[in-house]
Amino acid sequence: MVDFEDRVAIVTGAGQGMGRAHAVALASRGARVVVNDVSREHAEQVVREIGEQGGTAVVDLHDVAREAEAIVRTALDAYGRLDVVVSNAGIIRVGLFAEQPPEEFWRVFDVSFKGAVELSRAAWPHLVESGSGRLILISSSGVLANPGASAYGAAKGAIWALGNTLAMEGDRVGVQVTTIMPTAWTPMTEGAYSNPDIISTLRDGMGPEHVAAFITYLAHQDTRVHGDFFQVSGGRAGRLVLSGLPRVQAPESSPEGWAQVADELAADSSDLTQYRVTGEQFADEMIAANPAVADAFEQMNPADLGA
Repeated sequence: MVDFEDRVAIVTGAGQGMGRAHAVALASRGARVVVNDVSREHAEQVVREIGEQGGTAVVDLHDVAREAEAIVRTALDAYGRLDVVVSNAGIIRVGLFAEQPPEEFWRVFDVSFKGAVELSRAAWPHLVESGSGRLILISSSGVLANPGASAYGAAKGAIWALGNTLAMEGDRVGVQVTTIMPTAWTPMTEGAYSNPDIISTLRDGMGPEHVAAFITYLAHQDTRVHGDFFQVSGGRAGRLVLSGLPRVQAPESSPEGWAQVADELAADSSDLTQYRVTGEQFADEMIAANPAVADAFEQMNPADLGA
């Protein structure tokens, strides 16, 4: 049994949708949960639901982008410690980049990304003190091309990049960090599709409880899988990576030289190289320029490649 007895978790954006499912799942396994949401009605309803099921939870109404330290303080005041953070809060406002008001763009970005940054910063020393701290960041398929959602996609892409580095820094101090790209039937997705087959697939087979089960696994103190980027839905999880296509060599380093290899630059290939840390990409780049340095990189400690 995956048991969280005596452990304390914060879940942001926990008043409905996936956040609610994460809070309920963690509480059902014994975690004491801070249910953070800007909606008092929604947060109190989730806390009541957890209590009715025999769990323990407390409401927190602070804004994650501006009051992250207060959210952490709620956990410490209520339960005296902090072991798990699920940074789930986010909003989306649809609008083409050239037309969306700047204040709306930055509000979407700040709730999703600044909120994740400030909450992670405020929680970090307490997760270290836990000895088995867990930080789970929520990205999105919005990191890919999605016209009308540039603010949301930019924020979720930034979360992915943040998670990559925090995972490496966390390994040094005993905090496991993982970033996920979830898909589930929630209030945010209910109106996104009109095709009945897509709707039924989401509604009937991709409920938020499936994502919550994976997050609860990641959050457990005995879990060792971490540090990657997982797409999660419907009881399935796949690891996503950044990969590079083969490099193209221009016949000469000039605009005319690049014009000669334009078709190669645009060509796809199944020959991909996976990059997990900055140093791996840099090593590949350097070896392409001078194969003689390959031995030097092979002798380096893998941890040094992350520098």
